[in-house]
Amino acid sequence: MSAPPHNDGRATARARVRIFTGRTRAARRWAGRASQFLVAAAALAAIGVTAGGGSASAATAQPAAPTLTGVTWHQLTLINGWVPGQSQFAGDGVPAWTVRNGVVYLSGSVIQASGTNSEFAVLPPAARPSRVLYMTVATVAHTQGFIVVRPSGAVQAWADPYSDAQGLTSLAGISYPAKPMAMGTLSLENGWQSSDSQWGTGDPSYSVSNGMVYLSGSLHQPAGSNQVFGVLPPAARPARTMYLSVYTYNGTIGLLEIDTTGTMYAYEGGAQQYTSLAGVSFPVASATMTKLALINGWKSGQPSYGTGDPSYSVRGGVVHLSGSLVQPQAGAAGQMFAILPMAARPTYYLYLKTEVYSGSTANTGTVVITPNGELYADSVPLSESQQYTSLAGISYPLGS
Repeated sequence: MSAPPHNDGRATARARVRIFTGRTRAARRWAGRASQFLVAAAALAAIGVTAGGGSASAATAQPAAPTLTGVTWHQLTLINGWVPGQSQFAGDGVPAWTVRNGVVYLSGSVIQASGTNSEFAVLPPAARPSRVLYMTVATVAHTQGFIVVRPSGAVQAWADPYSDAQGLTSLAGISYPAKPMAMGTLSLENGWQSSDSQWGTGDPSYSVSNGMVYLSGSLHQPAGSNQVFGVLPPAARPARTMYLSVYTYNGTIGLLEIDTTGTMYAYEGGAQQYTSLAGVSFPVASATMTKLALINGWKSGQPSYGTGDPSYSVRGGVVHLSGSLVQPQAGAAGQMFAILPMAARPTYYLYLKTEVYSGSTANTGTVVITPNGELYADSVPLSESQQYTSLAGISYPLGS
């Protein structure tokens, strides 16, 4: 089984990064560094998340939302010494998969109790992709890893060091189109090319299904420096600008920006050498979203970044989040920023990677969602999620 796109020792030129300051795009450089995720026991106290004054405690047992949507989960059969993460981290749920509206979703978490083989399961034909997928995930103790899903159904967990993936790999929020979903090929520009011929990851493509846009494939830029690689058609554009973290060359984290005009940018990490679009999804511009009621000093990031107010929707048994938020009050207590209504709550604890921002540095953080609907923003250091946390691209089926 071939290894993922890896560093061959050559220096990587870092692309210029563009950030919104108010409504003006300012040219700045984000010093791309290794992403850190906060993943630990289901009890939020164990991962250092604070609920904040006047809010419900995450440690308080509350009944989970009833799953009445017809979402059918199938447990994964684990191999090579891998076992369910909930054997050590209670409340994560067993590793499972489901297919909704032509999209495959994974849930739960895994740890490797013995051995060193990275392959932890083989998906059945109904849940297999048409091409190789590289997707970033949360791994144990403030680290970031990724999973590889192959057309054969083989699923691998990776991290650097590998022991981080062994300690715990979260599958929550992972989604990708199943083989039958029809995809439209993206027209690439500015020297960007498909990476399919080298890595078997498919040409950069998109699809629109049930009010959601799904991206797939991979690309690289052998010459040039323009970060724009393509433009989505009107039917596949978001309502607001989105910043999403994606897998890039050698397991580094890059940034994918999609504007309301459909213009797409890839930068940071090893983006020019390899950028994966696998696992990226978001609601179409016309999708109806409901605003979240923010608490503990958290505010919408829309006025500064144009990314939309923090919102959610439930369609076809799948919950979708969007928008961004900030915590502008210095020393404000509480990482909990909202509480989801009963109809949008998961069954288990979810650890979902997201994009955060601090000063001149881009980093990835974690959105934690509890069975009683509490949403937390976390990062290392915590100040990064406080300055900017993106909810773009986060989705999960009920029963997750």
